[in-house]
Amino acid sequence: MVFFLKPYNRYRGKMLTVTSVLLLAFAVAAPVLRAQDWDQINGRDKVHDPTGAWLIRFQKDFLQREFSLIDFHKGGTLTENTQGENGFDPTSVNDPSSTNNVISSPASGVWQKTGWNTFAATLLVIEYHILTNPTNFGSPLFRFDKLQFTGRLSETGDQMEISALLTFFDKDGNQLNSDGSPGTESIPFKENGVRIPLEVLPNTAHTLPIPPIPTTPAP
Repeated sequence: MVFFLKPYNRYRGKMLTVTSVLLLAFAVAAPVLRAQDWDQINGRDKVHDPTGAWLIRFQKDFLQREFSLIDFHKGGTLTENTQGENGFDPTSVNDPSSTNNVISSPASGVWQKTGWNTFAATLLVIEYHILTNPTNFGSPLFRFDKLQFTGRLSETGDQMEISALLTFFDKDGNQLNSDGSPGTESIPFKENGVRIPLEVLPNTAHTLPIPPIPTTPAP
């Protein structure tokens, strides 16, 4: 009995050792596979998921703005910074209540997927005056801007096309026309975007991907 048990146990021990090695390999490989599944920046998911950072371009507006940066966060929120939003000199304006005396906050909002490679988003911007007179200083509200858009990713996931709608509101949440009067005006426009690629040093590109100019003018 003992004679036959010893080789059987040795064989069983070998099988247990091989099984343990395989289980360990699977345990190590599983997180790697999951990471690849969720790699929206350079992985296969980027073709249908906008998560990441984007350079956005719209037709140049009356303030000579043309670009913005949008970050789509994995949790369903997003932020946007627009060219010129903080480039402002309040001392150059004689009338502190003028529309030329307005500064904008970065835009914050939410987004969700609506299809395989489509998504929707809503962002909110706070616009306010800058008052520097010692007897009348502060940053009173000018208006709220709500930006809604629907987007579609390209076949490679590196570009997007956006159809946007801009709407204005007063401090009580009532809709305004672009001239500040009560009304129901909304401004449609188009935007194009390119994904900001991840480059790992020492590699670096010598050109920057720039989105094409859309056909519809900016507001």
